[in-house]
This record gives sequence, C-alpha cells and structure tokens, in this order.
Amino acid sequence: MMGIVMRGRAVVVAFAFGAALALAGTAGAVPPTLREVGQQDRHPVAIFEAPHADDATIFLATKPDRATDGRFLDENIKALDFLTDSEIQTGRWVGESQLDPGNYWVMLLASPDFNSCYIIDTGEYDPACANGFSNVVTLTIPEPAVRYRASVTVYRYLGQASLRLIATPLGEKRPYRVCYRLSSGRRRCLIRSLAGYDWNSSAEGRLTISTRSLPRFATFSWYVGGFPTGLGPVKLVATKRVRIR
Repeated sequence: MMGIVMRGRAVVVAFAFGAALALAGTAGAVPPTLREVGQQDRHPVAIFEAPHADDATIFLATKPDRATDGRFLDENIKALDFLTDSEIQTGRWVGESQLDPGNYWVMLLASPDFNSCYIIDTGEYDPACANGFSNVVTLTIPEPAVRYRASVTVYRYLGQASLRLIATPLGEKRPYRVCYRLSSGRRRCLIRSLAGYDWNSSAEGRLTISTRSLPRFATFSWYVGGFPTGLGPVKLVATKRVRIR
C-alpha cells in the first residue's frame, strides 16, 4: 500500500513540475544567454549565463536552420555536450573535441532547477531562473597554417624523377600543380591532389615523371589554389632546383 501511495505522490509531483514548466514558458521565464563564443586550438569555448539551471546542453550546428520546437535540425548538428554542474555554475564551457575549420552556429538549452525555482504549494515560479533556448551565436574555426615541404629524387638509371609535396597539417582534399621547363624551353604543369583527412596530420602528394626531355638542371615549382575549382589565389609554396644528369 505504501508503494502505491509513494507512486501516487510521485505522479502528483511530476504533474506539478510539468505544469510549472508550462507556466514558466508563459510567465516571464528568462532564457539562458550566450555572451561569447570562441576557440582554443580549435576546441570551442562558450561564456554564458544560465541562472539556477539544473541541466544545460550546448549545440553546435553547421547551419542555423531550426525546427518548430526551437532545436537545430538533426542533420546539421555537428556536436553537442551536456554541461556539468561546475560548468553551469561558472558559466564557461570548453569542448573536449576539436572542430574542423569552418563556420558553426551555437545555442544553449537550459532547464531550471526544480528546488530553486518552483514552490509546489503556492505554484510560484522565480522568473530569474533560466529556461529554454538561448540566443544563437556564430562561431568561426580558422584553418590552421599549412606548411609545405617539397623534395625531388632523381633515378638516373631509370630515367625518372619522383616529385613529392607534403602539407602539414591538412584535413581536406587540396589540388596542387607542379611546373617545370623541358629542354625545349616549353613549360609543363601537372595537376595532382593532396588527400588530406585530418587537421592534425600531414598529407602527401607524389608523382613520377620521365627525365628524358629535361635539361641537365631543372627547377620544379609547386603551387596551390586557383585551380581546378578557381577557389583562392594561386600561391607558390615550394621550389626545388636539381641536377638531372
């Protein structure tokens, strides 16, 4: 019998809490506020206010589109994190995982602490308690500086040369062009791609050419940008002059 009574009281409390939540949505509830967002070595950082919040979740999306309940669309959510009590109290959050370079939209969802914000007997609600979705703030994660290193290895007995380009770090596929002059003076350029997959790792591009039509000394120049998509200016990233024969 006691178990039935306890369950009955739990239902009443849960109903009252749900009703209080509903009233809070129309009785001057204060949404949490994102004051500032930024990044530390591509880890997202947020400064916020969520007074008397019991639970809080931060969302990061690749687009600002939202559903009718206020949430970001699921397919656009890149990351989310459930904030700890300490993070809620201090109003500062640092994400555990690094983000890829790009633009993100950040939003906070907070739920008020039941004991601090609601008085069941009177039905009163503290309007200073945070509840609901915050404002949306844009976060930009910059691309790390990419360092390029090139090398040329000549295999004279094979009549070949191996041209190598390394980019550190690189987390995307990036076309590059290597240019050189033939013995005739005509300029030749070959287009290849660096297959980057992680912004904490290097990517390498390598190709082999015949040395039969090259002069005794040849200069090789590597360029990125401007082709074949036309994105960004063309940039010379490496030059090597080597003896062919």
